Amino acid sequence: MTISEGTLKGLVSVCLILVIISFFSFISHFIFKYEIPAFTEQCNNCVAVQIAEDNQSTGFYFVPLGTSVNQLLKSAGIDKKSDNNFKLRAGMRLVINNEPEKNSIIITEISNAEKISIGLPIDINKVKEKDLILIKGIGPATAQKIIALRERLKGFKNIRQLMEIKGIKEKRFRQIQKYLYVRK
Repeated sequence: MTISEGTLKGLVSVCLILVIISFFSFISHFIFKYEIPAFTEQCNNCVAVQIAEDNQSTGFYFVPLGTSVNQLLKSAGIDKKSDNNFKLRAGMRLVINNEPEKNSIIITEISNAEKISIGLPIDINKVKEKDLILIKGIGPATAQKIIALRERLKGFKNIRQLMEIKGIKEKRFRQIQKYLYVRK
């Protein structure tokens, strides 16, 4: 069996193209470093909750929707119960105070920077400029424009209102929308 010169050139061209694509794919991992952490999408309809004991973070927990605070504390190995066994919401931060006279659980919210780092969206009507800058695709100038538009609109009604800002078109909007939401 003989291979013609044209066929050989075609095979070499295809191989070179595959090598170039692989090279750029490999290099892009070093250029675009941000990735949502592993396991954050492991469970559908899960909520992320942070537990802090005496204001020292013990970790983030991804639990099924409908999990109560006492169920989480038990599974986290914390020997404490809440008198009010409420259902957990995404973004809650449970601060457990172990002092004998203040033996309590304080409910706050995970900081916006931490929410972004674990892949949770943040409320665009409450976010500060310094937190917006943490989102890939939003720089200081765009963050200022978002804050100015929010003030002019007296709060966003819909996340798509971001496209009123010069420089945010469909492609950029799709890139940043997973990090933002409007609380209704």
